[in-house]
Amino acid sequence: MNMKSIQLNEKEIQDKGSGCEVIPSFFNLLNSEQLKSINSNRFQVSFKAGETIIKQGSPLTHVIYLSEGKAKVLLESFGQTVLLKILSKPAIICGPGLYTDYRHYFSVEALGDTKTCFVDINLFKQLTLSNQSYVMKLVTDLNREIINLYDKLKSLTQKHMNGRLADTLIYLSEDIYQSREFTTELSRSDIANMSCMTNGSAIRTLKDFKDDGIIDCNGNHFKILKKEVLLDLSKKG
Repeated sequence: MNMKSIQLNEKEIQDKGSGCEVIPSFFNLLNSEQLKSINSNRFQVSFKAGETIIKQGSPLTHVIYLSEGKAKVLLESFGQTVLLKILSKPAIICGPGLYTDYRHYFSVEALGDTKTCFVDINLFKQLTLSNQSYVMKLVTDLNREIINLYDKLKSLTQKHMNGRLADTLIYLSEDIYQSREFTTELSRSDIANMSCMTNGSAIRTLKDFKDDGIIDCNGNHFKILKKEVLLDLSKKG
């Protein structure tokens, strides 16, 4: 594989100024011709906070890459919504409808100003047919997502409120903001939905955590003071 040709191709993408750069960490298994094919067939769509990027049940016609900002993945059922996870750049959005019924099984909503890159599903399928290493990377990433969803299911169905909220705070701190102190774009309602709790229960539990000195929170700003206590709450459920 000619790494120089890939680097040049990335520069060509940047020179276009589209803000729809391919993700090197995911596409570094492609050769220069395959990268060029993606580069010439992609297009960018920008979204404002709260706008729908994907609607659950809609046709899966494109693979989408999050190139700037964050988005939340929502599972909608019987008038209720569960916030499954937060997507941060770089992230690929396709889902289990790929190679099955070509439907989206979740909704995706922008958190703040967000830029995405759309690649036609047929081009994506061509790449998977012509590059075995690329397929293995895709399968590995999708399997990790399945494992994460299993862990989420266990948390939501087997843990009490304290354990579920502890899991949410640990997830935000470690996986999304990568710091014990962070300011989130999520509302209290979002945090409640992520923990499968009512708004009132989430607010009361956050207050209990704050009163116990486990966290400090003011508006959307959070600081984890006693991470070991959160980990213990998560473990005990």
